[in-house]
Amino acid sequence: MMAATPDLITDLETIKRLATARRDEFEVMRYMLELNDDLSDAEIDRMVEDVAQPVIAAIDCTTCANCCRSLDVYLTPEDAERLASGIHVPVEALLDAVIDREAAEAEGEWGRFRAKPCAFLRGKLCSVYAYRPESCRTYPVFTPDFRWTLEDTIEGAAICPIIYNVLDRLVPLVDRL
Repeated sequence: MMAATPDLITDLETIKRLATARRDEFEVMRYMLELNDDLSDAEIDRMVEDVAQPVIAAIDCTTCANCCRSLDVYLTPEDAERLASGIHVPVEALLDAVIDREAAEAEGEWGRFRAKPCAFLRGKLCSVYAYRPESCRTYPVFTPDFRWTLEDTIEGAAICPIIYNVLDRLVPLVDRL
């Protein structure tokens, strides 16, 4: 399914199964990091970035797009403006067609796409890539504040090969701290 290197797991069914099986292990890592007063947030973020960069470089998201099929995509007003401009429609038309403001506001957000999979997904590619929302541009995000956002990151391990592989590589490092 995805371009793989021998040490990276990229099969989505395997990722889902392993992430579920290892959830407790990932939660223990989270607790260990939250309780570790010896390392600053910046030091933890540097360690995570060192682990994440080669994983991110090795996995081609355009061969997966599982996040585009599975996750809610939240938007800001700026995202809506950029997207509307990029696809040459008025913002109001975009709001009417694909953005659910009411459901997003109930979650403390400005807007989110109505549909899953994303209405702009074509096969495994984003048809509005240059105009996509900021949340899509930065996904998956590990830093800043990895220690304090790890609970949400763990939720994504069953969906995203990058997240799973980063957490997999972090567990033994955190165990040694």
